[in-house]
Amino acid sequence: MSESARPTYEWCSPSRANADAGGVLRKEAAVTHIAAHAAVPNLVPSFSIATPSLDQLAFLRVCAASIVAQGYPRVDQIVIDGGSTDGTAEFLARGAGVVSYWQSEPDRGQSHALNIALHHATGEWIGWQNADDFYLPGALWQVAQAVVDHPRVDVVVGDTILVDDRGVPLSAIGVCPVAAPRWLEGFWPYNQSVFIRRSLLGRVGPADESLRLHMDTELLARVALLDPCVAYLEACLGAHRKHAGAKTIGGATDPASQRERELLEDRYGRKLWPHGRAARLQHRMHWHLIRVGAFGLSSVVHRLTQRAARPARVVVV
Repeated sequence: MSESARPTYEWCSPSRANADAGGVLRKEAAVTHIAAHAAVPNLVPSFSIATPSLDQLAFLRVCAASIVAQGYPRVDQIVIDGGSTDGTAEFLARGAGVVSYWQSEPDRGQSHALNIALHHATGEWIGWQNADDFYLPGALWQVAQAVVDHPRVDVVVGDTILVDDRGVPLSAIGVCPVAAPRWLEGFWPYNQSVFIRRSLLGRVGPADESLRLHMDTELLARVALLDPCVAYLEACLGAHRKHAGAKTIGGATDPASQRERELLEDRYGRKLWPHGRAARLQHRMHWHLIRVGAFGLSSVVHRLTQRAARPARVVVV
């Protein structure tokens, strides 16, 4: 099955779901192929991509280019740079990509930069792509198709690939199609492949500027508690880059990460991630079972093959 043909699932709470849907999980056929509207831009959903940045020019070039490469008629990018000294301001001043607004000056950190970007966003749908991450080809078209096919949806989530500093794929992280409040059970999507209706974000409020590492989790937690209707795509939409300069390179064992995790679990009064090796294994098995129930066994097999990171085989003839 091609990526474009992979299924989309819409998950709404029983109060919003159609009576014939039995409550929550639904699979629907495409209503109108979004490409049919490409010649009339106002008929396709609009997107604004918020991008915080600081001394990431080499990666920012790739991020901006990945949005241009979508070939999507209604998308703009807002870049909020924290006063980089690597030529970022000069790059943006030359009219980079589809950047509609940018600034390069000291700010209070990534969360503050994100909030500034969200303030300037005008698209119907908001994506958050950090400067060192990027979108995969066709991502916006696939999200737009899901939005047209499932008009009740307020959030669209897809799979995410992990790449190294060169952009070479390492593995893939598949979404777990659950009702949004269950994200707080550890079924968190990656912000690189999440799109949220701007009107919903207006109800959620700004990112927590006191957080340095897990501001994405905290923002998604508040989104989840509103119990929005979510469309899950069995397709990789974004790439999360693992590199030495990344703030999250230390993972869950980083003391700063542990402190913020404890703070958030105290704030929400529950465990937001599985604790301990046995709990993580059980959680992973549960994740796989939910995904199989939604997308079928082939989805897990496909993702497991993506996880087998190995150098490309070369044949010289």
